[in-house]
Amino acid sequence: MPADNDDIIFLNGKVSHSHWCKYLAEFVGTYFLVLTVGCCVLTGSIGAAISIGSILMVMIYALGSVSGAHFNPAVTVAILLSARRLLEWTDALAYIISQLLGGLCAGITYRALFGMAFTLEPVGHHTAIAAAVVEVIYTMALCYVVLNVATTQKQDGNNYFGLAIGFTVVSAALAIGGVSGCCLNPAVALGTMAVQAFDMGMPSMQFFPLYFLCPYVGSAFACAAFYGVQKADEYRTN
Repeated sequence: MPADNDDIIFLNGKVSHSHWCKYLAEFVGTYFLVLTVGCCVLTGSIGAAISIGSILMVMIYALGSVSGAHFNPAVTVAILLSARRLLEWTDALAYIISQLLGGLCAGITYRALFGMAFTLEPVGHHTAIAAAVVEVIYTMALCYVVLNVATTQKQDGNNYFGLAIGFTVVSAALAIGGVSGCCLNPAVALGTMAVQAFDMGMPSMQFFPLYFLCPYVGSAFACAAFYGVQKADEYRTN
């Protein structure tokens, strides 16, 4: 690879991709994640949890070396709030925009493929409060796992981070899929509910604030828990 390639920079012997490469990686990874969610739901797949966790895992392995493979605005916010200078706020904003666009394009794709969308709302007799609580708790779990396996100095370079993150999503889907539908991702919320609104009108956006905002609350709790456990190692030089 020539040293003057605009898309790749070498820093201290390591490859660093350009900002636009990183943003594209976040778009692509989020696109396939949300598309998989839509396809699984609309086909009634009995292996939805495994499918969604698996696509997240493989996209993390495929694109982690480019952008860090967040694919979730809540994860990006958690890494930014962890206050270890791992991500500039300008990059964080661009990541979030890329992720939201990826989710929206995925929603448009499965709407075009199947001719319909699906409703994201509390399941069965469960209340909005119950859905909000489990969305916060399991987004916290997801962000906490990401912070611990993919951003710490002691585990830098490990090969299992994708498995850990993917199986966190599998576990969450199996645990709370019957309560809230298991969103955990504002990009999923935007992608699914925007195309739902196209089909059913704005009243179908009733639960949009719940699914879009609760993941950010979970990411803040994850940062607090991460600091409490890792402050001796991760914050000693900050």
